[in-house]
Amino acid sequence: MINSYEKIAKDFQAIIENTYDGLYITDGEANTLMVNQAYERITGIKREEVIGKNMRELVAKGVFDRSVSLEVIEKKRPVTIMQELRSGKKVLVTGSPVFNEKNDEIILVVTNVRDITELMELKDELHERTLEINRYIAELNKIKTLKIQEDKFATKSKIMLEVLERAIKAAQFDSNILITGESGVGKGLMARLIHDSSSRKNGPFIVINCASIPEDLFESELFGYEPGAFSGASSKGKKGLLEVADKGTLFLDEIGDMSLRLQSKLLRVIEEKELVRLGSTKVINLDVRIIAATNQDLDILINQKKFRQDLYFRLNTISIYIPPLRERKEDIMPLIQYFIDKLNKKYHMKKRFSSNTIHALMTYSFPGNVRELSNIVEQAFQISNKNIIEIEDLPYQIRSIIKSQSFDIEHQNKSYNEIINLMEYKILKNAIAKYGSTHKAAKYLKISQSTVVRKLKKLQDILKDSQLH
Repeated sequence: MINSYEKIAKDFQAIIENTYDGLYITDGEANTLMVNQAYERITGIKREEVIGKNMRELVAKGVFDRSVSLEVIEKKRPVTIMQELRSGKKVLVTGSPVFNEKNDEIILVVTNVRDITELMELKDELHERTLEINRYIAELNKIKTLKIQEDKFATKSKIMLEVLERAIKAAQFDSNILITGESGVGKGLMARLIHDSSSRKNGPFIVINCASIPEDLFESELFGYEPGAFSGASSKGKKGLLEVADKGTLFLDEIGDMSLRLQSKLLRVIEEKELVRLGSTKVINLDVRIIAATNQDLDILINQKKFRQDLYFRLNTISIYIPPLRERKEDIMPLIQYFIDKLNKKYHMKKRFSSNTIHALMTYSFPGNVRELSNIVEQAFQISNKNIIEIEDLPYQIRSIIKSQSFDIEHQNKSYNEIINLMEYKILKNAIAKYGSTHKAAKYLKISQSTVVRKLKKLQDILKDSQLH
């Protein structure tokens, strides 16, 4: 019988010693009774260092940062902790209580120890790989978005591709953006691109042309009003466009034409992210991204006290300048193709521009920029009776300018800038002569009347000084 007990004890000892996980056994007072070989291997702590010693003493000496055995004795239930050893190694420790027959006193605490250092390293490595994959995905999405927007802008020029990349990068953040550039360069299209490339793409995109809304209506349109706020107001009240744009993007086109009074109120909305309707005292919280655009020089307007400098700084968190078409001639051909493809699809035709016509348009300065090119393509498309659109199918004033320009280049000794200035001057003069006023000429060229007057005066002064006309 004794031999049988001895054999069981030896077998039990062999099982403990050959268990892969570390085992650490204490009595009910937290005195160390036994550790196995696996524990020594995992922790680097020899059994002679701990056997017979109390866990409180070992924690006090810094052998362990904390003791699961002590926590099991205190809580009288199994406990699992993460333990850091003096070597810096991290182990997962689970202590389980063994009770006496009456089940009211802990007589042993059996602790299972598992090395998770490699597991933690794998976890950290997986985290790094995940971050790296996410970076690649973000970069691929940016490239994909850029490719889609390139097709919309029909651009091949390096300068415009850089502008698009800047816009898509800016779209990832929620900062306000100021887009500048001449009339017709595509500021509205750029604002839409930013919205569609942002996290707000599923929210509203509201456009307000600050130059087209009368001053006395602008405030109520922008901020909304309560019932009976003013004479002629709706009895139900009305949401302002700022409210309508909540969780989305508000595009303020021609921001330079906004009155100083409204600039002050808009500044408060931007700073406080809230508004009050006309005739109300209730504050409405807003979550709106503002994109503003102008073809005017806001620095000049600020110096003239026509535009608030503090509002300018709020709007100009990120600035995007779109260059005029004459500075990116390589975009003319893809733009022509883009516009003609749209027209062919719409009218089920197969028209195209001849190489001579494209070459002629490549020499034109396009003071109305992309908008003017679109208008020219549409007119030529409608005028032409054949599938091949020739120079004769171009609008008369464009043909005359191209011919005079060709004469100037071939027979006169002028610089590039002198020729461009003369071309622009003739375009404006011809349009005014044909349509009878700067307002009608501006409408035809699809630029603002103020731009026509300003450009004409500037060009007259330049041409007068150089005696070019």
